[in-house]
Amino acid sequence: MLMFQLMPGLLYVIVLTAVFTVLLVSFTAASLLSQARAIVRRRYLGSVVSRRNVYKVAKRRPILATPTALLLQVKDVETNRLLTTLKRPATMRLYEQCFYIKPYFTSGAYLIGVNDIDNVSTASNALVVTFVHEDRVIVLQCRAPRISKWRDSLRWLVSNHK
Repeated sequence: MLMFQLMPGLLYVIVLTAVFTVLLVSFTAASLLSQARAIVRRRYLGSVVSRRNVYKVAKRRPILATPTALLLQVKDVETNRLLTTLKRPATMRLYEQCFYIKPYFTSGAYLIGVNDIDNVSTASNALVVTFVHEDRVIVLQCRAPRISKWRDSLRWLVSNHK
């Protein structure tokens, strides 16, 4: 009789231990992958993504801004390597000299000079910005409301600067 009373409690302990172990391993793996991508991103992008970029644009007035963007991915075309881990909500701003995107819950931001941008297009309802940094072709994809307005404004700025 005592054995039957211990079984439900023992089962709860085993289930909770298994769930906790799976969660711990998952979060550890996601954290390590994110840190590894951050190291690779710094190597590939350098000053394009940094904490100082937030301060560089703090006093400027944007031409176009949205707080509800989604950074889908940043990818090096030559090596076909993703430089981001997860899709992240972000803030996007467009200035006369640069394109700025800052993912939420991070200290750094992407700051791409308009002169470095090669191509601006849309694909699958996402803004695709292709730029060159230190002889590497990088593709940044993001989604935002009024995507055609972003595409047209970026194209206009790029054509006026080149």
